Amino acid sequence: MTTNRPSRGALALKIAGAAAVIGASTALFRASPGIVAREGTGDTPAGDGAHSRPSDLITCGVGYLLALALTCIAFALVHWRWASGATALGIVFALALVQAIVHFRCFLHVDLKRSARDDLQLILFSTLIIALMVGGTLVVLLNLRMRMM
Repeated sequence: MTTNRPSRGALALKIAGAAAVIGASTALFRASPGIVAREGTGDTPAGDGAHSRPSDLITCGVGYLLALALTCIAFALVHWRWASGATALGIVFALALVQAIVHFRCFLHVDLKRSARDDLQLILFSTLIIALMVGGTLVVLLNLRMRMM
């Protein structure tokens, strides 16, 4: 006899989704006790009054949905072989770039205003260091490959 029970993975996914919905609704409709902003004193959580809590939650929610969609598209592209090798690689790299931009904008709140130049310099320096590390690793691996052939 077989039963039509959902698999463990599907059950875990449903539980994680329910926990995310409950956590988001709790955060949206109930202010946390540790964060108290006083009028006129400048004691806001982020140090500036530019962003309110509901708009930050909406931005994070939109960022979460975009990141999830971009990840699912990349996995589906590779799993179901919607494109050939080189084309799929290019599309996955493009999706990764878009997802990095979504993360910078929605989660790190980095924009291109004059006040955010320090953030931009930090991002550019981090990108340079990562590119050097990845490039150096590729040079070493390709050199080893050539020596083994």
